[in-house]
Amino acid sequence: MAIERGVRSVPSIFINGELMFAGIIDFNELHAILTGSNKPSQSVEEDELIQAFLRGVLDSVATALWLYVNEDCSALLRDEKTLKAMMGIGDEELRRFIKSAAKMDCSALVSRNEESFLRVIATNFTREVYWVLGAMKWENVGRLYTRESLAHWMIVRSALGRVGLRPHRLSEPVFSSKVAKVQDYLGRNFDELMSKVIKEQEEIAKDWPKLV
Repeated sequence: MAIERGVRSVPSIFINGELMFAGIIDFNELHAILTGSNKPSQSVEEDELIQAFLRGVLDSVATALWLYVNEDCSALLRDEKTLKAMMGIGDEELRRFIKSAAKMDCSALVSRNEESFLRVIATNFTREVYWVLGAMKWENVGRLYTRESLAHWMIVRSALGRVGLRPHRLSEPVFSSKVAKVQDYLGRNFDELMSKVIKEQEEIAKDWPKLV
């Protein structure tokens, strides 16, 4: 059902069949919509729209990875319903953003915010390692996940099957450099991220029913 309805990020909220929020949810705005008390949105500056786009992208490791690797904003701009929901904007702001984004330098946007992309990618990689292998140190994980394994994860994790899949080889200098940066970031931050993930997952587990 989620795939059929075009869900790219969770949580996603539909109201009367329309995707209203994807990933980042403004609960005040949600309450206003549900109670019919929402007011017309005020004009948003171009820089604010770009930041809203960036926040929406970084809220999902799939979109963060895809944009980090491919540096192609135009592909995300074509999915207007998801774009509107993940940015939390109205129709008028969406039209303005798409018009201004046509001349946006996507590579420069990724480069300027590379630290944020690396943090999101590394945090989600660490979380998935915890799900599969439990609490581990980088000295062990680094031996299990070679450069080639990490490159494979970066490609397939950003796609759904072959939907959105853009293959890259490690022989490509740009892609190889990005894999090296992710690997270096993990080497420097994995153990700290793992400690945070453990606390996060232990808190979440308190709400799960006991498994029999």
